[in-house]
Amino acid sequence: MEQNGGLIAGIDIAERTIQAGIYDSEKCVIRTVNLLPEGKEKQPDEVYPVNKLVAECLRLSDESRIQSVCITTSDFQMDELNRMRDELEKAGIPRDRWQIISKAESFAYYAYSQKRELYSSGVAIFDYGSNGIKCDMLAIRKKDNNNYLLQESTQYSSEAVCAAADIRNIDGIENELCSMAEEYFAKRPVSSAYLTGAGFNVEKLPPKFAKLMVTRRKAFVGQNLYCKGACLGAIEAVKPRIFTDVTMLLDNHVKYGIETDIVQYGKNKRFRIIRPGMNWYMADRTMEYILDDLRKITLRIITPDNRYYDEVIDISEIPFREGMTTRISMNVKFMSADRCLISIKDMGFGELFKSSGKVIYKEFEFANE
Repeated sequence: MEQNGGLIAGIDIAERTIQAGIYDSEKCVIRTVNLLPEGKEKQPDEVYPVNKLVAECLRLSDESRIQSVCITTSDFQMDELNRMRDELEKAGIPRDRWQIISKAESFAYYAYSQKRELYSSGVAIFDYGSNGIKCDMLAIRKKDNNNYLLQESTQYSSEAVCAAADIRNIDGIENELCSMAEEYFAKRPVSSAYLTGAGFNVEKLPPKFAKLMVTRRKAFVGQNLYCKGACLGAIEAVKPRIFTDVTMLLDNHVKYGIETDIVQYGKNKRFRIIRPGMNWYMADRTMEYILDDLRKITLRIITPDNRYYDEVIDISEIPFREGMTTRISMNVKFMSADRCLISIKDMGFGELFKSSGKVIYKEFEFANE
């Protein structure tokens, strides 16, 4: 991907708002813009075509082409993700120019782009919407000389908390907010805490709660954290710098790696298909092989604690052809962070041999560790 010129932006599709962070490469700053019409608030179930959102970012940035776009959504489910993918593809946006990530991942880019003192012990975000307060703690932990970014999620959704978000007045639940925060931080000391979401979109936080939030930690309130984080994710796709030596093991990331043995130019090599820490929805790989008298394919699975085990796929249904003319295509696609579907297709061999049409499917379900 080119590193100069073109739109670099992050788009956050939230419960009530749609915002974008647009990167100004000349000033090296991220500008936040509202993508909804003036005075309009998004309804929770309202759908906006993402290709039109990207087009609006292009217009606002005065760019003519897309370099990197990152979209974040709280609805990280297959149907919604496929809808976005289809809209981006129909708009002709190349696959290597966009990515879809979770709110937690966009927050990770934002929080870990700050000064080290603000994230050294970990960070927490309190996202307050109509369904309550979702708390995500992120922390980098070292194991076996590897750095892993871990996520822990907690939900607070009492009737009073949900009702207060709807009326945009949280003064009446100050004691409950304080009890929630005290319980949370007693178990999870963090360097910084961030507040976002419609429920915290108030002129002034209740005083006792505000004081508690800044006791023994830094605290920030902002309604553009996710779109800025998504923009930083888009920048990271162009030039990695934030997590260059860290494996992301967030909830929407693959915890297991997949490798296989190949022969390249007469030499045995280990080929990495999927690396741990990839966003599961973006971890879609297709590769072609020429087989040499093989009746099976062996995949090596790498666990989160760096152990290995083999998964064997029987491909004996695919007709073997002499003289290195058995060519297959293997696709690895994740249906969730711990569920993987592999399809192996006979590709034939040019004009010499037509494909048999055989396709072999194998599904793996990894243990959720």
